Amino acid sequence: MTLDQLRYLVALDEERNFTRAAERVFLTQPALSIQIRRLEEELGVRLFDRSKKPLEPTEIGKQVIAQARRVLEEAERLKALARGEEGVFQGPFRIGVIPTLAPYLLPKLLPRLKARFPALELSVKETLTPGILQGLLEGHLDAGLIGTEERAPGLEVHPLFRETFLAYVSPQHPLYHRQALHPLEIPLEDTWVLAEGHCFREQVLSVCRPSLGAKGVEFQSGDLETLVLLVEEVGGLTLLPEVALWTLPREKHRHLRPLDPPQAGRTVNLVLRSGALKRSVALALGEEVRALAEALRLEASG
Repeated sequence: MTLDQLRYLVALDEERNFTRAAERVFLTQPALSIQIRRLEEELGVRLFDRSKKPLEPTEIGKQVIAQARRVLEEAERLKALARGEEGVFQGPFRIGVIPTLAPYLLPKLLPRLKARFPALELSVKETLTPGILQGLLEGHLDAGLIGTEERAPGLEVHPLFRETFLAYVSPQHPLYHRQALHPLEIPLEDTWVLAEGHCFREQVLSVCRPSLGAKGVEFQSGDLETLVLLVEEVGGLTLLPEVALWTLPREKHRHLRPLDPPQAGRTVNLVLRSGALKRSVALALGEEVRALAEALRLEASG
């Protein structure tokens, strides 16, 4: 097998279509099919289920593709060693960010990264934590920013900053007139929460008092800004991570109530694949996030 065949294999996995993958690697579709078939014959396994649309890798194919990505990464490492360490800080760098962090962090973070690493070709994907972890392990992502402390073989987790949760309360709600709220005083039946699959949803459910009654309206959103608008227009309350204050207009701060005791919160973590080629880039990303979070926290409190 050749490195080119492994590149064709990865391209086909990412495109899930022979025509698009062939265009991407500058081959004709028949030529790409021949190369993939030769690779399958050499390995003695079927790598893709061609009966499915879009194309899907077989179970053994998924393992082979993941290993192919590691081989290609090691080949790139050889080139980086020849160029020197600065060679790592160029080319594609793919970041996954959870939705409860992306809209508050990325508008400030991306310009800083482009200024510090102008040769990097940044690609950012907003997705849930399981998708980030899978993307790292399969080689689709180079780094991830998540709000939970994940432990999985083959991954490194680096804490960046700790943030507290705050309640965002409608003036019509009885708790609005309180200066601070105990978490167990927050009624879940009055609280707007994110949809299932969001780690922030589970963190909120673990904080609030269990439901004592039925909700008047059941609505699950994937966007914290939607929950804020629901509080303002419909009533009730929601919980927000501290990062949401970075973009919250000053006049809306009157809706915020701290939690007392203030233990409810989360740690934002940088996660990357152990031994990744661009580990130094990922760690530099973490440094930028940590510095930016401190600067924005001071700005929000001021």
